[in-house]
Amino acid sequence: MKKVVITLLILVVAAAGATFWRYQSFDPCEWLKQDMAAKSDLPGLFVEGQIRWDFLFDGVADPDGMQCLKKWWNFRADEEPKKAS
Repeated sequence: MKKVVITLLILVVAAAGATFWRYQSFDPCEWLKQDMAAKSDLPGLFVEGQIRWDFLFDGVADPDGMQCLKKWWNFRADEEPKKAS
């Protein structure tokens, strides 16, 4: 049991470190902004406006971390290339 806990702890720390290494932040709203800016080649201000618009369209005036995380997951899932069947 102790080995399992230590292994899981190492995996969590490694994942958190890799996330911080890539995004320089633990804020999912920042991850979303950086990924959308990289995909669209638009300035950060336009991307922030687009993100705000998307949230406002969904009825969210001030998104929290979990809402940003869900939107980031959806963005990453839609970004993946679809495999031909």
